[in-house]
Amino acid sequence: MNFYETVVILNPSLGDEEAKAVIDKITDLLNNAQAEVFKVDVWGKKRLAYEMSKQKMGNYVFFLFKAPTTAIKKLEEYFKVLDIVLKFMVVKLGKKQIAALPKEISGIAAAPGEAETPAEMKEGA
Repeated sequence: MNFYETVVILNPSLGDEEAKAVIDKITDLLNNAQAEVFKVDVWGKKRLAYEMSKQKMGNYVFFLFKAPTTAIKKLEEYFKVLDIVLKFMVVKLGKKQIAALPKEISGIAAAPGEAETPAEMKEGA
């Protein structure tokens, strides 16, 4: 399984409840495809660089997850069918991006010595 980032631009005319329902549906779709969702970040409404589907604004949502390639195919097919998705991008993270992720997300347990901050180390000495 690989790590992926996805940014989805939703139609800005959606209400908060409708947008939350779409985000939950996307998360459920990923979970049902044996994906592990680490982060869902709603960036809110932002101005688009250019007009898409007669819309000048878009509701941005960011997903960070680990999934098999079959899940990505299902996700992209779902985005293409869903009318409220203006645009989407799925990016496979490389080794450097995965190494830059926080340790609790990347699944690498921190060694006990790494968890201490310099202030804690001074107090213990």
